[in-house]
Amino acid sequence: MSTPAAEEVVAAELVAARREGRSLTRFPGVVPASMAEAYQIQELAMSRWQDSLVGWKIGYIPADRRTAGDPDRLVGPIWRQQYHLSEEQVSAAEVGIFASGFAAVEAELVIRLGQHLPAHGGGWTAQEAADLEQHLLVGVEVASSPIPEINSLGPTVIAADFGNNNGLVLGSVLANWPSGAPVQLACYVDGELMGEGSVENLPGGIHHGLATALNILASRGQPVRAGMVFATGAITGIHPIRPGQHCRVEVRGGPSVELRTVDARTLLRS
Repeated sequence: MSTPAAEEVVAAELVAARREGRSLTRFPGVVPASMAEAYQIQELAMSRWQDSLVGWKIGYIPADRRTAGDPDRLVGPIWRQQYHLSEEQVSAAEVGIFASGFAAVEAELVIRLGQHLPAHGGGWTAQEAADLEQHLLVGVEVASSPIPEINSLGPTVIAADFGNNNGLVLGSVLANWPSGAPVQLACYVDGELMGEGSVENLPGGIHHGLATALNILASRGQPVRAGMVFATGAITGIHPIRPGQHCRVEVRGGPSVELRTVDARTLLRS
């Protein structure tokens, strides 16, 4: 078990690497033994990050990678300076990635809440989450970390390092999607189809994921405000990407959203 002082050091090193756009050769400390320890590090790192919170990414944890009794989702913060609205972009949004760390793009459906949530002791259900005032949008999550092997190190490392998130590009609202049919997404990198899928690919569905995230946030005392966004998970897969590449996510029969990746160090210098 790590100590509070050790967790402070880990959080400080993770934040410093992210601020400087550089990679790390390994996780900077003892790998957290539990999700509780991982979220303690995440909270400490968030307290050092000078930006406003706009929402949360939700990631699925397979059964063989989580401790029995733990939630099947993890959460990580999404920050204002790494959040882009595609309709505000003249060209594809530029999003920084850690060139020598881990970098991938994920086609996602994003829930934007339309109401403040009251203080809640947890126990959100998928149906209660579905009944909240919300809009469904298409988006691209940039999953990038200074730690090259972050995914292989497991969910506690992913959670500790901001959930392996380094940006979100948000597209159009999918208002009144025809006849309630599952939304089909396709993800392209430099024009090559990388993967296709539907919301049915997310275990338990998007509102199970949202409810689980809300329960995790309630347990941490994190408030949920109107306008916050929740990226609900990778639908077409996790697609590696390099600096200078172009990604487009397309809703079959609907809108698309795109971005271009940039070395985080270059973005910081500019």
